[in-house]
Amino acid sequence: MLQRKSALLCMTLAALGLLFLAVCTPCAAMNIEVTDGTLPDSQDEAATITYTIVITGLPVQAEYLEISTDLIPVSDSTLWTVPDTTYVEIEGGEDSLNDQKITLKILEYPDQGITVTCSGRVPSLTSVETVDGVVITKRVEQSTGYIYYHVRALDENNDLLGTAATETFSITIPGEDVFKERLNAVSDTDMRAIIDDLYSKGLTDEAGDLLDYWEAPKESTVSLTMTAIAAIVLMIIGLVVGVIFGQIRARNMQDFEDDYRGR
Repeated sequence: MLQRKSALLCMTLAALGLLFLAVCTPCAAMNIEVTDGTLPDSQDEAATITYTIVITGLPVQAEYLEISTDLIPVSDSTLWTVPDTTYVEIEGGEDSLNDQKITLKILEYPDQGITVTCSGRVPSLTSVETVDGVVITKRVEQSTGYIYYHVRALDENNDLLGTAATETFSITIPGEDVFKERLNAVSDTDMRAIIDDLYSKGLTDEAGDLLDYWEAPKESTVSLTMTAIAAIVLMIIGLVVGVIFGQIRARNMQDFEDDYRGR
C-alpha cells in the first residue's frame, strides 16, 4: 500500500514538473537566414536591392507573421513575394504585396521554414526643386536606422511572441564623401566656409562650381575668397535687378492696358 502511494506521489510530482516546464519554458528563438542577396550596413540612396529570407524557429503559439520594411516598391515587381502559399495565407491578398508591412496567417508550420523575398528601392535623402530659377537640393536629416526587415511572430490576439527580429541599414548620398574630402582640402578657411554654406543650403551646383574654380590652377594674385564673394554679390544683385525690372515691366503693361481700355 505504501509503495502504491509512493508511486502515485512520484507520478504526480513528475506531471507537475512537466507542466511547470511547459509553462515556464520561453518561446523558441526566431531565426532569420538571408539565403539570397546581401544586406550591408549602408546603401546608396535610390539603390534597388533584392533579398530572400527564410524564417524558422517560430513558437508553436504563432498564428501570424508580420513583416515590414523601409524599402519602397519599384514598378517592375511587387515589394514582397511569397513563393509558397501552401503553409501561409497573405492577409489582404495579393493587393497587399506592395505595402511596406504585410501579415501572413500561418496555416501550418513547415519544417523548412517560411520563405519571403523583398525587392525594393532604398529611400532617397535628396530631392531637387527649382525656386525662382535657382536649383535647390533638399536633404532629409535622418540617414540611419532604416529597416531591411522587421519580423514579428504574433498569437491569435496579435500579441507579440518572443522577440522581434530586425535588420537595419544607413543611407549614403553618392559622391558626398568625395565632395567633403575635396572641401576639407581647401586651405582658405573663408573660401571653405562659403562653399560649405552654399552646399548646406542646397546650392550644390554652385558649391561644386566654386570648388572646381578653387582647385583649378591660377596665376592671378587676386584673392580667391574676394573673387568668390564678388561673384556671389553680383549674382544676388542680378536677381534683385531682375525682380525689380520684372515688377516695372508688369506695372507698365498694366498702365498700357488701363490706357487702352480708357479709350
